Amino acid sequence: MPEPQFEPLARRTYVADAIRTIKDMILDGRLKPGQRLPPERALSEALGVSRPTVREAIGSLQAMNILESRHGAGTFVASLSVQELLRPLQFVLSLADGGLEHLFEVRLMLEPGAAALAARRATAEDITRLRDCAARTQEEALGELEVMPRLDAELHERIVHASGNPLLEHLLAATSALGAESRKYTVRLPGVLDDTIAEHTAIVDAIAAGEEDAARAAMAAHIRRVRDIALAPVQQA
Repeated sequence: MPEPQFEPLARRTYVADAIRTIKDMILDGRLKPGQRLPPERALSEALGVSRPTVREAIGSLQAMNILESRHGAGTFVASLSVQELLRPLQFVLSLADGGLEHLFEVRLMLEPGAAALAARRATAEDITRLRDCAARTQEEALGELEVMPRLDAELHERIVHASGNPLLEHLLAATSALGAESRKYTVRLPGVLDDTIAEHTAIVDAIAAGEEDAARAAMAAHIRRVRDIALAPVQQA
C-alpha cells in the first residue's frame, strides 16, 4: 500500500486543522480503514505542526472512533463502521437529562418520513422481507417474549432500508441502539405486544400498497403510543 502524501497546513499549531486534514484524507480515500498512520514525529513534519498538536488531534479522532491506537503497533484508521462511529453520540444521549423523551422526539421526526419514503421506493424484495419480519413477529414473539425487541428493531431497520436513503439509515442506527433498553421494558407491559403486532402490520400494509400518507400516519401513531407507555413512569415520578 503506497504511503499517503500529507500536505503542510497553512496555519500552524491548530488542532482543528490537523483533525480536518486527516478526516479529508479518509473521505477522499488517501487513508483507508485499517491503514497505519506515520509515526507522530513524521506526521507532525508532514503536516507542518508541532508534535503536541498532532498528539491532541489524534486523541480527538480516537475519541470519535475514527482512529484507534494499537499497543506497540501505532495508530490506525478505524474500521469506520456505523456502530463504532455512533458510539460517542449514543453515550452522550444516554447521559442527557430527558434522554428517552428526546429519543422519541427524534424518532417521530425521522421514522414516519422513512415509512413514507419506503412506500414510494420499496422494491418487491423489500416488501417480501417486511412481510416476513412482521409474520415472524406474530409467530415467534407471542410464544417467546424475549425475541420481540429484536424483531421490533429488525422491522424498523428494514423499513428505513426500504426508504432507499443510506444517510437516514445511519442516523437511525443510533436511535435503534439507544432504544434497545426501552424496547425490553415496554414489550412486557399489558397489551403492548398485541398492539405492536397490529401496528406493524398496518405500517407494512401501507408501504406495500404504496400509500405514503398512510404509512407516515401509521408509523407516527405507533411511535407515539410506545412513547406514551415508556414515559409514563417518568412523568408520574
